[in-house]
Amino acid sequence: MYRLIKGRGLTQAEAGKILGIKQSHVSALMRNRSGAFSVERLMDFLTALEQDVEITVKPARKEHGEVSVVA
Repeated sequence: MYRLIKGRGLTQAEAGKILGIKQSHVSALMRNRSGAFSVERLMDFLTALEQDVEITVKPARKEHGEVSVVA
């Protein structure tokens, strides 16, 4: 989200209006402190920033699965 907000030249207040959250919460997101938000809420933020979100589930190649994020 940092990259998206900075790339658009948005202030934290402007980003807050787009995301529907307070500027202080945007500040936390910008510092990679997203633990206060659910995964669903984070996906909502991404779609508000005009991003598509795609989740893919496939069989693991190892004994234990793994999670990865592709941007």
